[in-house]
Amino acid sequence: MSDSKNMRGNISGKSAKKLLQLLILKSTPQDLPYSLSLTVQLSVFYILSGIVVLQTTLSPDDIYAGILLGFIVQYAFAYMVLAALNKNARFMQTFCALIGAGLLFNLMSWPVFSVLANEATNDALKSSMSLVFLLLISWEVLVKAHIFKHALELKMFAALVLSFSLFFISVTLSQLLLPVSTGS
Repeated sequence: MSDSKNMRGNISGKSAKKLLQLLILKSTPQDLPYSLSLTVQLSVFYILSGIVVLQTTLSPDDIYAGILLGFIVQYAFAYMVLAALNKNARFMQTFCALIGAGLLFNLMSWPVFSVLANEATNDALKSSMSLVFLLLISWEVLVKAHIFKHALELKMFAALVLSFSLFFISVTLSQLLLPVSTGS
């Protein structure tokens, strides 16, 4: 804990390891450093990874709006839930964990989106990739529930309700505000 390099919050090997462990529910938001610089760095990489992933499904005009919408929804949701439960002091690490996990899931979903968006891909492969995508979404909902569980000191069921709420709000706003590109 006295390691000043870790407290600076650069995306160090230790922070990256904690984010990877978060994906298998072996670390918590509290394990990440309380660091504005780490949160900003992860946010930049999250936005860049989102742009890469969304280019396969959104029109060029909607890519930036899509990733910004996802970022703002996560920020606002985390802030409001933490504030409602009087746990504002946990915002930095909670948001860092949410964005870090989102970044890793963006990277994992990129090849899946690429296959699904490719018109030359056969239907059997697209069906398989759709299943992989569903598994990734389910995994992401579980990881974010794990984050909420520890950040808010909730039972897993309540944390899952919050995680599904975040997911449905994000999907609904995306569908309302950003029509999916038809590839024409």
